[in-house]
This record gives sequence, C-alpha cells and structure tokens, in this order.
Amino acid sequence: MTTTMKSLFTRLRAGPQSTDRTDAKIRPSIRRVTLMLLILVVLAVVLRFTVLRPPAVPVAKVTRGTVAAEVEGTGTVTADVLANISSKITGRVERVFVDQGDSVRRGQVIAILDQTGLRHKVDAARARLAADRAKAGERKREWLREKRLQPSGAVGIEEYQRYRARYAVARSVVRAAAAELRDVEYQLSLTRIPALFGGLVIRRWSVPGVSVVPGQPMFLVADTNLIYVDTFIDQNFTGKIRPDQPATVILRGRENAPLAGRVLRIDPQADQATEEMVAEVTFRIPSDRFQLGQWANVYIKVGEAKDALVVPDTALLTIGNHVFVLSVGPNHKIRRQQVTVLARSPRNPMVAIAGRLQPNERVALHPAGLRPGETVRPFLRSMSKAAGSNS
Repeated sequence: MTTTMKSLFTRLRAGPQSTDRTDAKIRPSIRRVTLMLLILVVLAVVLRFTVLRPPAVPVAKVTRGTVAAEVEGTGTVTADVLANISSKITGRVERVFVDQGDSVRRGQVIAILDQTGLRHKVDAARARLAADRAKAGERKREWLREKRLQPSGAVGIEEYQRYRARYAVARSVVRAAAAELRDVEYQLSLTRIPALFGGLVIRRWSVPGVSVVPGQPMFLVADTNLIYVDTFIDQNFTGKIRPDQPATVILRGRENAPLAGRVLRIDPQADQATEEMVAEVTFRIPSDRFQLGQWANVYIKVGEAKDALVVPDTALLTIGNHVFVLSVGPNHKIRRQQVTVLARSPRNPMVAIAGRLQPNERVALHPAGLRPGETVRPFLRSMSKAAGSNS
C-alpha cells in the first residue's frame, strides 16, 4: 500500500474533525507556492522586457552624394608686404593725418615734420642763387664785350682771358648755389611722410610734438592687396598639398562668414619640433575687416568623391588599420562590413565610403560595443540628427 493510500485511510479513521485540521495546514502552503509562482512569472516578464530585451541602437540610412576631401590647418593672418614707415631726417612731428585702421593710398602724405627751419634755408638758398645768377650775368656781359674788342687789338689777349676766367668762376658759383637749393628743397620734401603703397595702417607710433630720428618707425602699413594665412598642417598631408588648390578660410569670430581662398605657396622648410608644414593660403577680405595676426581655420580641398556612398562619420568603426560599419538587416541582426574611406573633411560630419553597402541600408551609429550577429532594436535617425550626434 502506498504512502498516499495510507494517509487517506488514516484520515478516514481519524474522522471529519481530523480531516479539517489537515486541510487547514495544507491551504497556506498552496497559497505560498502560488504566490511564489506569480512572482517568478512577473520577474520573467520584467527580465524579458528589460535586461534580456535587445538594446536600442540608433541607425542611419546609407545615401549617395558628393563629399569633398579636405585637410584642416590653423594659422594667423598676415600680409605679403608689411612696411615700417619712418622719417629720413631728424625733426619734430607737426601733424599726423591717419590713425590705426585707416586705409591709405600710395604716395598719400600721412604725416608732416616741422618745416620752419628748412623753409628759412630754402628762402636763403633761393636768394643766394638769384644774387649769384645776377653776378654771373654781369660777368658774362663783361666777357662778351671784351670778346668783341679783342680781334681789333683794343683789348689784349691776357685781359680777354682774365674776363673769361671771371665769367667761368661766376658760372661755377651759380651751379653750386643751385645744387645747395636743390639739397635744401629735397630736405624740405622729406618733412612730408608718404605711404609707400596702398594699404591699411596697422600701427601708429608718432603723435604731434614728438621728435623722430632717421629710421625710427612712425607707422606700420600692410599691403592688403595680397594677404594670406600662414597655415600649419600636419606633415602627413605633405604629398596632398599643392599650389593653387582651392581652400576655405574661416576667421575666428566670423565662423558664419567663410571666405574663398587658394594655396599661394608652400614653405620649403618644415617645423621639426611640431612636425608641421606651412602653406600660405591667400584670400580676399575688405580692408576694414583685416586684422593682422588674427587666428583662422583653413580647409584645403585635396580631392572629391562624387556619387559615392555616404554615411555619418559616427557610423565608422576603426579596428587596427581597417575601417568597418555595422549594418542592421531586416531581422535586426548586426553584420560587420569592411569599407574604404574615399573622402572626408574635419568640418563635414558625413563621409564618402566604398564597400558592399547599398543605398537605404541601415548602419548603426556609435557602433563600439556591438557584436556581429547580435540582435538589436534599431530606431532611425535623420541624417541631420545623425550628423549632429558627432559633436
């Protein structure tokens, strides 16, 4: 006889009261078991939709388009010609006509030195020249008179030669006086300080009343007809940079106003310490916006990928020397695909690639941590948001 049957007969022999007492003991156990089962079911459901649920992964669709390949560099704005304007004579500054930030023309007088002393010298030199010319005229008339009389014998040869020598001396005195006048007039002209070329006044050191000596800088003028950025670029891009390549210059503080430029020339000497090369990138800008030494970001266009597959930069996964993207199939499973980067730019969040991807195929963004074959819950991001997530 089994234990169950024995228990049943025992309960029958014990009568109704014993059976009730046994049922009372069994019911709490059944309730506890039922409660535990319910808890386990709830936990299973929670785990299924939380811990065991596939991770949500942002994805973007592959598109086709054109992407420029650009190299980035930074540098400062300078002018091809910078000139310190100084005086050639010693003098006191009488007037200044320009200030920092003013535009000037070639030959424009930008300052004048005191002319009082030199004007007196010019007046005296002119008076001496006039007197010497008058005296020389008198000596000439005397010589001509003697010259007419000499053939008739009325004047001896010695007397004639003496008058001729007096006239020659008077002519020499006139030439010396004229040279003296030209010298003092030239000195007077040097009191007028002109701009050597058209451009922009960067610095002004002189003010009225200040004395200057020859060679002392009075103004710094930049020729704004040819300005450029001394752009420092990683030497790894040396083979890609060439003169006349198009470029974009973005001045600090004017990020919303990019300026078109081109590579003017490449410095043949690189910086050994920083391992950078220098490319001079010229551009045009109104003179009133020119600032010598202003920092700028420069993007040099070194190539272009047309009608290429385009994905956000955040979709790329670099492993060693290889680049991959993780595509998400219709079954929501991850598949790793190797790609080749055709064109990219530091200022463009979109990258042109080559691979076995197809337009409209989904690729995972920020794929680090995802594994091939893993099931995910993809949610689509627009290209603008996918690109924005790069920042």
